Amino acid sequence: MSKGFIRFSAIILLIAVIMACGCTSGETKENKAESGNSASDESLIVYCGAGLRVPMETAAEVFEEKEGIKIKYSYGGAAQLLSQMELLGEGDLYMPGAKAYLDSAAEKGFVSDTRDVVYHVVTIAVQKGNPENITSVEDLNRDGIRVGIGEPDGPAIGKAAKKIFEKNGMWEDMQDNIVVQSGTVNELLVFLKMDQADAVVIFEDLLNEESIEKVNIPVEDGFVKIVPIATLEFSEHPENAKKYMEFVASDEGKEIFRNAGFDTYPCEKYANIK
Repeated sequence: MSKGFIRFSAIILLIAVIMACGCTSGETKENKAESGNSASDESLIVYCGAGLRVPMETAAEVFEEKEGIKIKYSYGGAAQLLSQMELLGEGDLYMPGAKAYLDSAAEKGFVSDTRDVVYHVVTIAVQKGNPENITSVEDLNRDGIRVGIGEPDGPAIGKAAKKIFEKNGMWEDMQDNIVVQSGTVNELLVFLKMDQADAVVIFEDLLNEESIEKVNIPVEDGFVKIVPIATLEFSEHPENAKKYMEFVASDEGKEIFRNAGFDTYPCEKYANIK
């Protein structure tokens, strides 16, 4: 056998091996791409108010078990989340702590559909035993009482606290007593438990009355808002997004919220709330 023929055969064999590897590699990449797209199709991004975390985590687990669709949350203050979705231009659903933020999102053209789910009711939380004997909103304005609220221009709970004090003619006088302004409602409980505040204004569904106590605010003096969930215009999975919205707003979804201490929509007690 000539050396030329051997070289020629070797070259042909090498080309065949390269082509075979190339085909195999290409098939693998396609399979990975298909697999990656499939995983993406089964995931939804939800911008969610921090105060809704407990029931929404449970809702995600139940929904994933039923539908095989994963939920990925971005938690934070409602205003912060609105800025985030505006910057990124992506996501599937938005569930802020009050309708006002959803209205802002709708004005920007972000919202495609909405459902009303629960109520956020504002209350006063104090340390166990209520050592400062706080029994009303007016007591928060007493000399020496340290009060924690959300940032007035930030999360829903901050705006709610400001409106309550304004409604009761106390906002200006309260400034010396406000020692904490937090970016999220959950942080306020930390300040209370660390004795950095005597009282904090929070949503009542966050209360654990084994470690802190509640001071009710009458409906006429307080703040009650309907909490909605919305699908977003830039969702890449609109059918799945609508499916999750309908689940959260369903009887099964609302039962999860009731178990977490929420009053669900509609409720006769808050019939006049819009």
